[in-house]
Amino acid sequence: MALTFITGLVILILNYKWVIKKSLAMAGVRIEQVEKISIGHWALHNLSYQIDEKNILKIKSVNIDFLEIDVDAKNIDRYLQALNSKIKVRAQEIQLQKFKLKSMNCFVHKKEGTIIEVSQIFIPDFGSKNRGNLTFNLVNLEDIRFKYNDLDINNVIKYFDASLGLSGLININAQVNGDIKASVSGKNLVLKGFRVDDVITNFLDTRNIGIIDAAAVLALGPIGLLYTSAASLGQTIGGFRGGDTNLKQVNAAITLTGDLIIFEDVAVATQEHLIIAQGGANIEKQTFKDLVVSVIDEKYCPELQQIIKGTFSKPEISKTKAFLDTATAPVSSVTSSTFQFVGVGKCKPIYKGVVKHPELE
Repeated sequence: MALTFITGLVILILNYKWVIKKSLAMAGVRIEQVEKISIGHWALHNLSYQIDEKNILKIKSVNIDFLEIDVDAKNIDRYLQALNSKIKVRAQEIQLQKFKLKSMNCFVHKKEGTIIEVSQIFIPDFGSKNRGNLTFNLVNLEDIRFKYNDLDINNVIKYFDASLGLSGLININAQVNGDIKASVSGKNLVLKGFRVDDVITNFLDTRNIGIIDAAAVLALGPIGLLYTSAASLGQTIGGFRGGDTNLKQVNAAITLTGDLIIFEDVAVATQEHLIIAQGGANIEKQTFKDLVVSVIDEKYCPELQQIIKGTFSKPEISKTKAFLDTATAPVSSVTSSTFQFVGVGKCKPIYKGVVKHPELE
């Protein structure tokens, strides 16, 4: 029995290519070729992994370097060293449907127990400064933690909306342990080709309502600043095209529970205004759930507000609520077919998130 075990172990050690192919096959990965470049250095060619019925991940080549192998050690010792070695991985030509990356570099290291750490992730397509880190439990894929800093959003957003002219660096954090908690944040981003502050200022100044077409106000309102691309906004309210908007601070923290997205802290601070979104959406049904978008003042009380319901493809946007201080402006004396005016006797803050109002900086 012992001799059979030892013989089998030796066969495995001497046949790295077979072991690698079989190990990847058990994980659902197909591979055409395994090439041994030198001791501790391998090249895998034409990998593919069926994520689901519609999505296949394809990688043209992966170079693997085992960094903690003694080249002078015996085969069995090198094999054991490889199991615990820090690994340098360089992947070329990665594709998932329409998403294509030229390359990706990272280090893989087995930590205590069955915890795997993927560190120093670098994707040149996402800019020159980006770095990421991922940890997960190899056995059950629970307690996944992901952190990625300094992604060039101009290079990332093109995969989703090429018409959105947005530039700057963003950070991503995510944790998966049953529910998914994720956040995207950034400072000093630039929205090109549209003057957001001018639009909001004209919303707030009821004397200038006529500058903006009433239909456009109803269709967009503050929700449009988050929901519609800059290109579409420019076409709808052409008078505000040109120039840029400096987004001093952006934060989008959400929780995904089943099919429900909950907006925990979603806010954008421009040079002059703070816009927040509260509520959520159902991904499976593709519907908004009690989503409220507000422009708030330096006391974090609402100035403008809209409620959005319905589906992603056909949103139902409410008439814009304009909050007026009843001490200075009697609501009964102000009428508009575009706005619903709400009298406010005392300020009631509605936001306690991480984004500061620009007037307080």
